[in-house]
Amino acid sequence: MSGREYSRKLVRPGSEIYSRIIEVLEKLGGKAMESNLLEELKKRGFDVSLPELRNMLMKLEIRDKVRVLSLDEERRVVELLVRLRSPEKA
Repeated sequence: MSGREYSRKLVRPGSEIYSRIIEVLEKLGGKAMESNLLEELKKRGFDVSLPELRNMLMKLEIRDKVRVLSLDEERRVVELLVRLRSPEKA
């Protein structure tokens, strides 16, 4: 099994990385640049490439979890539409 096939097998709907993407977006205030999101995921030990991240974001967007807005050809903003946890009451 090649490395690419192995990574495809690991990243499937319901996989831990999808909830981590949402978690990171929550930590970043509900909005983040795609590049910042990629950096945060790498800091947390997820070795994903930009094309892989975009594929995962597309799947999350189809499921109405996030919205991805293009600023230009290279830069995209990822906006969280759902929350994993309810906001803390003060």
